[in-house]
Amino acid sequence: MRAHTKPKKPRHKVVHAKRKAAPPQIKVSQVLGAVGVRGTLQVNSDGSIDVGSLLIVWALALAIACFAVAAVPPRLVRWRPAAIFVADRQVDLMLVGIALLMASALTFLSTKGL
Repeated sequence: MRAHTKPKKPRHKVVHAKRKAAPPQIKVSQVLGAVGVRGTLQVNSDGSIDVGSLLIVWALALAIACFAVAAVPPRLVRWRPAAIFVADRQVDLMLVGIALLMASALTFLSTKGL
């Protein structure tokens, strides 16, 4: 064993210069004009709402609600009367949702929505 140990020289970390990232190149593409697409809820020139578009929106909303209730498993519903309602009428609610989707599609086509 050595009687006197030499103290170790401290080693400092080498600091490298950080490179600055080049700013991203932005290319401006050609601006397209407005596309003529008819909205679902149309407002006439006199300010009244088109009945056909209102019927489409309501039918789609009710169809989504019917599908949402029919998709819930009855055992996950905590309120017993609601669980019984869902269990007894799942197929019926799904059929009503399909019928409402068909009605909204027919209304959309009959009002020249395409």
